[in-house]
Amino acid sequence: MKKLLAVAILLPILSFSYEINFNKSFSKVVNPDLLTTNINISVEKKDEKSVNIEVEKFNNFLKNTKNITIKNTNYNLTPKYDYENNKSIFKGFIANTRFLAESKEANEINHFLSDLMALKDSLKSDDIKINISNLSWEIGENLQNKNIDELRVEVLLWIGNYTKELSNKIGKKCEIKNVNINENFDYPTFKNRVMSSSLDMVNSSESINISPINTEEIIKINTNFIFTIHRKFSFCSKESICCRYQR
Repeated sequence: MKKLLAVAILLPILSFSYEINFNKSFSKVVNPDLLTTNINISVEKKDEKSVNIEVEKFNNFLKNTKNITIKNTNYNLTPKYDYENNKSIFKGFIANTRFLAESKEANEINHFLSDLMALKDSLKSDDIKINISNLSWEIGENLQNKNIDELRVEVLLWIGNYTKELSNKIGKKCEIKNVNINENFDYPTFKNRVMSSSLDMVNSSESINISPINTEEIIKINTNFIFTIHRKFSFCSKESICCRYQR
């Protein structure tokens, strides 16, 4: 007996996907929180012992300083020579103590500079000079890291919402393949400089009151996103194929 068997065959539905790649920047406005300045104390004497005596007075001053952070201290001692009649003549030694002073309070920096100049004047020596440079407001490391972390969170929240929105608008499944946050963060040096000059001419009997204007700065990070968008194509519909078989 012959019978007909209807066999339903569903031809494959092929799935395709493609990627989109784009960049986006995220930024925050921040008020710098640290007033910093570079200071160099120069002592010149005829012998090394005399130099060390004066240098030690400034070292003790720095050790006892409060409300000011002293960083990046560097000290060097070099001989001084003058050239006379094409001959090198030894004149003594020059010691330089360089460091960075910083505080969140402008008045603390001003008090520190006033006290430093008062110490210089008390030594009554023309061989001692103090130079201050790059007095500026900067974004401190802690504040900087805090804002960078907040920007990272903002990036991840934005891309999650954008993925859902894009999927709904184009009617296709969108997936995040890669998010790359630029590790070389694009923020300026945050320096609003007021001066770069010598303070050895300042009359230390008067209170020093110098400070640059603290203006807002922008922290910005650059990101790169890669999406995978899935599309489905059906080339054939269902077909019924009749097969004969004999029993």
